[in-house]
Amino acid sequence: METPADTLVVPSKLSGWKRLLNSLTEVDTNYVRTNPYNMQAMAYSDMLFNIYRLSGEDDNGENPQSISFSPYSKIQVGPYIAYSIIFLGYTFNIGHKETSSDRSNIFFSVYSPIIGLDYYYQKGENNYRIKSVSGFGDPINERIKNTAFHGMNTYLKSFNLYYVFNHKRFSYTAAYSQSGQQLKSAGSFMLGFSSTKQKLDFNYLALPDYLLTDEAGNNLLNESLKISNINYRNYSLNIGYSYNWAFVKNALFNITIAPSIGYNINKGEKLELNSNLFKYKSINFDLISRSAIVWNTGRFYAGASCVAHTYGYKKASFSILNALFKVNAYAGFSFWKKKSYRKKT
Repeated sequence: METPADTLVVPSKLSGWKRLLNSLTEVDTNYVRTNPYNMQAMAYSDMLFNIYRLSGEDDNGENPQSISFSPYSKIQVGPYIAYSIIFLGYTFNIGHKETSSDRSNIFFSVYSPIIGLDYYYQKGENNYRIKSVSGFGDPINERIKNTAFHGMNTYLKSFNLYYVFNHKRFSYTAAYSQSGQQLKSAGSFMLGFSSTKQKLDFNYLALPDYLLTDEAGNNLLNESLKISNINYRNYSLNIGYSYNWAFVKNALFNITIAPSIGYNINKGEKLELNSNLFKYKSINFDLISRSAIVWNTGRFYAGASCVAHTYGYKKASFSILNALFKVNAYAGFSFWKKKSYRKKT
């Protein structure tokens, strides 16, 4: 005869979608502690660094030259408030004022246990400085440093989506969105896809005269660097590894390295499945890297992180390297405990 206890064990039936979601968000509590709070408030600051390097050489591979440009970096600070993975806030510039009217940046990231997304938009108009040159001779190489340059406009829009394989024992959100804690060290492979659109308008005649001709009036600048504009898209796949080192209680250090391989399509080109698709000059190898250090008690937290992207372009005897670095620091607290974590009275 069945007992009342036997007859009452009737588990509620979950839909297929909910079962899938639960299986994907489930974590190993020996390694990961999920965030018990709904909301966060914090003080936040960040700084963006950007370097463009144009390189060229003769058709026979001789006379290589390169010019590196960078805008003035600016520091932004402000308050933020978050609900779940949605962050809203305001930052104001306390750095160089000369960048405020001719440069715009949007850097948006969403980190969940399973997938992550980075979106970056950048537009710069005539606000660059020449950081360094090579191939022009030592006297010029030293003379040119930090010279203002108003002959280059740039545009970049980049979207990066990635999947975290070992999300049950490894918490990417613990390192980059202050939600959850990594209790024991763990790592995970990651697979991603990126789409990037870049434009560059370049007026080489705006370069200092001593980069264009020598003292005798002979042409000094390599012909391959006398470009006017570049407009292309890049599609790439990246696979990498991320590791959280829980070196003391409530603290972790993360390092993420994700090399990528991509294909460039210039404006007006059609992507066709023929031998041209696999020409070496249209294939680029770039890199996405991240690092972070975080202290998080569950209620209070502080930390700093750095995200670095490189975007490459290479055709014949000319190439562009665009390196972007975003560094931020923050401190804050969590509040409004989730219903499932509240003590029953």
